[in-house]
Amino acid sequence: MDLKGKKVYLSGTEAPVSREELERRLAELGAQVVEPDAAPDAAPDVVLSGEVVFSVRLPDLEEQKVGVPMLPEAELYELLLRGEQADGTFADHDALAAANDPAELLGLLREADWTAFAPERDLPSLREKLAELEREHGVTEAHRLATEQLVARGARLRHPHAHPAYEDGGGLLDFELSPCGRHLATGRWGEDAEAGTVQIWEKSTGRAVNEIVIDGGVGWLGDRDTVQWSADGTRLAVGFCTNQVGVWDPFGQSANPHGYADVTDGNDSSATFALAPDGRRAYVSMRTSHEVMGCIAPLDRGEVVYAHQFDHLEGTRPELLPEPIPEDARQLLGPSQIGRDGEPDRYEFFFGQVRWSRDGTRLLGDDGPVACVVDVPGGRMRWLARIGDARWNGLSIPLAWSPDDRLVAAVASGEPGTLTVLDARTGNQVGESVEQTPGMLHWGMRDADARLAIVLPDGGGVDVHDEDGRRFHLDIDTTKKIGMHDAGPERPWAWDPSGEHGACLTADGRVEVWSLGDEPACVRSIDVPAETTAVLWGASGVLAVMGEYTLRFVRALTGEVVGDFEFGQESDEELRPVEEGDFIGDMFQEDSFPLDESTWCTIAKPAVGPAASLVIGPEDADLDAVLAWTVDRRFAWPVRWGVLDVVEDLEAAEAALQR
Repeated sequence: MDLKGKKVYLSGTEAPVSREELERRLAELGAQVVEPDAAPDAAPDVVLSGEVVFSVRLPDLEEQKVGVPMLPEAELYELLLRGEQADGTFADHDALAAANDPAELLGLLREADWTAFAPERDLPSLREKLAELEREHGVTEAHRLATEQLVARGARLRHPHAHPAYEDGGGLLDFELSPCGRHLATGRWGEDAEAGTVQIWEKSTGRAVNEIVIDGGVGWLGDRDTVQWSADGTRLAVGFCTNQVGVWDPFGQSANPHGYADVTDGNDSSATFALAPDGRRAYVSMRTSHEVMGCIAPLDRGEVVYAHQFDHLEGTRPELLPEPIPEDARQLLGPSQIGRDGEPDRYEFFFGQVRWSRDGTRLLGDDGPVACVVDVPGGRMRWLARIGDARWNGLSIPLAWSPDDRLVAAVASGEPGTLTVLDARTGNQVGESVEQTPGMLHWGMRDADARLAIVLPDGGGVDVHDEDGRRFHLDIDTTKKIGMHDAGPERPWAWDPSGEHGACLTADGRVEVWSLGDEPACVRSIDVPAETTAVLWGASGVLAVMGEYTLRFVRALTGEVVGDFEFGQESDEELRPVEEGDFIGDMFQEDSFPLDESTWCTIAKPAVGPAASLVIGPEDADLDAVLAWTVDRRFAWPVRWGVLDVVEDLEAAEAALQR
């Protein structure tokens, strides 16, 4: 977080430095320290609030109610290490790219202006150059110098386990790729800990780069779309605390969201919602007195609590959808309530799954076999159609909307079944329905053209339909875990971003990667963990394959594994090198995690500054496989490029901090 120009309130901090020293350092970062009773125009922009973690159960945290970012004390040390970034150029990128040997690159890095280093601009190309150098020459002094400079500027050591690592945080319940494909967000409910966790992973490196601990749990067992990115990737909406919706900065330090909405009347399942492209509001399904159900709730103004039936409001009032359902749609839906005279008394429509169009003007969604598009604001129902009724394992096979919002597809059951595609702008059918065995639908894009893959059950393979009418079948022994979009984490197919390749889970525990040009062919077979249920294809050609307690990152076209993690394994806590809750020295808390069933390691929390290289654990552990330095909470940096200070116990760790 950039504190330049921000007003900061120090609330109950127990930092091991004096308040005067904190104020001096904050002033150096361009911040102004204010008091809580300051005039309205001097209200804080950020609160440094000791060990406070965001909680919907603590009613007295007024700052979080109005969306003021609250940073736990542990994050303060990371903040204080970051000097103000200087204007100007870090280094000549062309010269760095052209450097042919370690000595030449080392010289350029020594001459670089590291105070002007901007991670978003400078880190990816530098990391790529150093990786190229490592392949030719191994780890060199250039790697060491770059790592030292990044650590000195606040790079943070992280492990892949969600906190707390020693309690059962539940399995991965939901996940979503960022729009650019460079990051993956995963959500864990948090069974024993009473707090869920969202982790942000960098796809190209297969490493966790940020973590947000959220009170009340993340997602809901069997529900999907509880984690959603804004169009620009700067905000992340999360369904949490059973039925509430909040928006966090996925790369931020704040413990609390920009805002959150509690509007579902206490439903005992996750909220059905759709984040607006700007990430500042969301459609949330709820019962109202209107016919098109739901509301548009702000998610950038702190707390919003609304119970429509009681007209109870805290915070900003959500917008309802007052437009009535058109007569033709009423006839198709049928009445939801019959009056005393036997005539229809009420019509209503709820979205079962929904998303917000990329242009911000429409809600696209469905309720079982009924597809619908609604204009926002206002809720005018643009069209409604019944197009699919196929089922699998007793559940409806959901409709699928193309990534560009132009098309919606559904499969109807029958002998044979039929595939129907509608124009999402008008509801009119596109072309003729075609014969199609029911299966799970996955849209992709090749340039401006949509492609539809249908994964068939019981090893039936994959049918691919192109927008120009071309159709072909892939002979794949498809996984039995094809699932349903709204009934579990199963996602057996992934399109690559270019639409030229696809990846599919098989029944025998592999992913097959197919080239889908003029002559489709299997180009790679990759072994995956036994319990894998989903495959995602992001940027840099890296697949994420995941199960409830496994997550592996692998390059699709080479099979190279770049990250491989197992969570929730039984580990003997008596073997922890540091007791839970202990401090390492006066400044850092312990952050312990299991390497395997019998081995634990501990790093500092936060692992920055003098603790950025400190590890308590066995000297022979492969720490490069589990640890990484993270920069700007969005980039990972290999620990093998630096020097870790591995010690055997707490006493040795405290001695290392004194050096």
